[in-house]
Amino acid sequence: MLLRNLLLSFWLTFAVVPSAYAGFRVAGGVGLGSTTTSNEISEDEGPLTMLISVDYVYHSKLILGFEHLRSLAMSPPASSNSFSGLYFQWYWNAVPTPYIKADNLKTDEIVFRDIGYFWGTGVGIAQSANLPDAQGKTSNAAGFYLSPRVGADLQLTNRMGVRGEFIMATTVIGTGSVSSMSLLGSIYFSFN
Repeated sequence: MLLRNLLLSFWLTFAVVPSAYAGFRVAGGVGLGSTTTSNEISEDEGPLTMLISVDYVYHSKLILGFEHLRSLAMSPPASSNSFSGLYFQWYWNAVPTPYIKADNLKTDEIVFRDIGYFWGTGVGIAQSANLPDAQGKTSNAAGFYLSPRVGADLQLTNRMGVRGEFIMATTVIGTGSVSSMSLLGSIYFSFN
């Protein structure tokens, strides 16, 4: 059921869209952050977070995509909390475009070559998979989350760019709670 819903969401997001702004971007990054899970007890995991995303330039100011955010503990090494879902980012000016030679530009085409500041939010499923403590109490939680975000993109070359963003993610419906704050730096690759 969940897989069917995810596939339907992917299809709606990436297949039924105008082709004029077609462009996929794949991003991966790490940053500082912490995730707290609570149910019978509360546990923290950090100080690192990891983000993998695939997005689609839907419009000159709008990106739709899929994200997977994980927390990473250093001692002991662990990664037991994750957020997976769909997100959108709305750019104040425009989505930064890949660098194109002036000879290759159409006369009716406008490109934006600056830092693209954005805000947005994500929705999806958050879950934790922590071991119980010595008394058998657990901090495991799962539910639907919201993740507001702000950040900036900068296109470096024709295919590659960098992104910095601040993401707050927290469950709003579910068993227990999972919440995360992350300051991330990512590298993305564009495919037109």
